[in-house]
Amino acid sequence: MKSKKLLINFILIITSLGVGIFICEMIGRYLGLGNPLIYKKDPVVGYRLKELQSKKRLKGAIVSSDFEGFRYDNSKKTTSDTKYIIFVGDSVTYGGSYIDDKDLFSSRYCNLIKNNFHCLNNGINSWGVLNMGRFISNFDLYSKRIPEKFILVILPGDEQRNFRSLRNTPFWGTPPRQPSAIMEVLRFLNFEYFVPNLSKKSKVNNQISSKTKELSNIQRDLIWNELEFLIKKSVYPIDIVITPPMSWFVEKDKIKVIEKYDNLLKNISRLKVVKKTCNLYRFVSSEYKKEIYYDGVHLSKKGHELWANKIKECLN
Repeated sequence: MKSKKLLINFILIITSLGVGIFICEMIGRYLGLGNPLIYKKDPVVGYRLKELQSKKRLKGAIVSSDFEGFRYDNSKKTTSDTKYIIFVGDSVTYGGSYIDDKDLFSSRYCNLIKNNFHCLNNGINSWGVLNMGRFISNFDLYSKRIPEKFILVILPGDEQRNFRSLRNTPFWGTPPRQPSAIMEVLRFLNFEYFVPNLSKKSKVNNQISSKTKELSNIQRDLIWNELEFLIKKSVYPIDIVITPPMSWFVEKDKIKVIEKYDNLLKNISRLKVVKKTCNLYRFVSSEYKKEIYYDGVHLSKKGHELWANKIKECLN
């Protein structure tokens, strides 16, 4: 009798767990999880979006990649006379899986300048400055199209990533196993919270913040020097844009950092291949509202619209 009761309890527990997992999986799929964009490894630039994908993701946003792995606005038709502008950057440029292809600031920018321009978005999640520089200097390996120019969009702090590979990210090289929505959440939590917590330094090490800051400044300068070395090989013109984090608008002690990036842009503009540079902070500060950010660095739909207008204003 006792063993029969234990068996019934065991079955109830297993059934409850199964139902719970099923419900969580269905909720995740309803929210747009479980069908992530797939990336592919690359020996030169680390990794890129796999070609020919179109997926409905968070908030119903459509995220697509064309036959060469670029995000793009597929509502715009191209012809033999189409002129291409290539945006290169990190997750801010990529836009996340909650921004529709047509609402990216890269897509909106081309709608503003018109004249048969078509903007391709090679913003890649977690890319560092050296990933971007390598892509620009080796562009002909990845596309047969001839760009009118590149617009390189750098987020302050991208230098700390140095050169990123796919294995150091929470992104997918193959579709997740079932239950796919739950697996996507678990992978994200692992990379965003569990792994960083394991690698936290002791309180003693945290006390040497001034030394860490000094090393960070040295690293930033070294990475920008390497970026110069890479992009001066480009046969196509380059505009460089700094996309400011929210902290630049709300923290008063960021003035020196902002001026540092002004100087970095001034120095790199000496290269013949660099045509125009722009620190967007100088164009956005008077119109800053918290609503333009999705989080501390990534943009909301309103933010992408504002960025497109301000990039046009400062580059054109």
